[in-house]
Amino acid sequence: MNWLERWQAPRSSTWLLLRPGHGQAAWNWLHLADGRREAGEGAPPSPGGARVALILPGNHCSHSQLAAPPGLKRDEWPLLLEERLLQPAESIRCGCISRQGNQLELVSVDQALLSQWLSQCADWGLSVERCWAEFQLLADTPAGTALCWQRSPDLLLLKGVTELSRPHWLAWPTLLGSNLPAPWPSLQSETFGGAWPARLAALELLPSLFDLRPARQMRLCLPSAPGQWRLIAACVLLGLLWSGLWLTQQWRQSEVYKAQVVALTGPAASPRQAAQLLKRQRQAEEDRQLRLRQIEQLQTAMQQWLQAQPAWHISASSFDGLRWTLQLRGDQPPEAATWEAIAQRVGVPVAVAGDEDQLQLVFDLGAAS
Repeated sequence: MNWLERWQAPRSSTWLLLRPGHGQAAWNWLHLADGRREAGEGAPPSPGGARVALILPGNHCSHSQLAAPPGLKRDEWPLLLEERLLQPAESIRCGCISRQGNQLELVSVDQALLSQWLSQCADWGLSVERCWAEFQLLADTPAGTALCWQRSPDLLLLKGVTELSRPHWLAWPTLLGSNLPAPWPSLQSETFGGAWPARLAALELLPSLFDLRPARQMRLCLPSAPGQWRLIAACVLLGLLWSGLWLTQQWRQSEVYKAQVVALTGPAASPRQAAQLLKRQRQAEEDRQLRLRQIEQLQTAMQQWLQAQPAWHISASSFDGLRWTLQLRGDQPPEAATWEAIAQRVGVPVAVAGDEDQLQLVFDLGAAS
């Protein structure tokens, strides 16, 4: 076998998967070799030439799909998740499993936990090459479907894709009951159980969340035949041409992304500032959508009350973006607890003023956001 054949030869497809738990006794491992599977708990066996992968437990990692401003560096990804996870950016380790345009699909884990798990692997004398989230072990499903993995009696892991082709992950403690949140009830699901999935995704093709391999000295066997030198020169030239085309395309695409971010946020002094502006805009949009839903709920509740009280009607209504003000006219004013009950149902405070036949209600939606 010459040097080119050795370089093209496929790597070993044997794997040792390690999933940490609370303490050494709770670790699970799965050894895959020559189509055979061997699983166990506690300290793993010697890998025997197998590639070692650390599997992040589904209930200890977070999955997000977010827009990233152009120029945002890998070590700045946690800034996008700081408010969502309610953790300082420096305590989060982020990995990217897919990127479509400026949309990043990120998986995050607590840095202290990750360090603790890697330290345990080092104590066992294992060199971890790959790091995957537990959900990545599940095969991809078509839009509108989901996989439900009953990994243990107290934990259900769900991976699915909505009709809009948006991926979703969920680690659901069974003590919360069987009423899953949206969008899971609308997805056609396949349920299975066991410590490990019976059918795994193609491990060789899974993107690793973090590059955990130690630096190695690459040894190159230099060719001696003139034809091999010409082949190397041709490969280098093609690589340089491809790199130039790729850099040109990336530069053009970066300019497009920058223009899109400026259109949304205005000029920004740095990628970090642009990311913070995007987060504020996203939060403002989420607050606006929340207030619209609260308005709809209040309108429904007031309509039901007015149908039951024909002697009363709304004489005026206004909304300034934070407060919804109603002027009511009628006979026999209801008890103040009526308005408190309606407001508590939506989760907002209410102020009541007026006399017996004319009332003013002010629902403060800004106080709830």
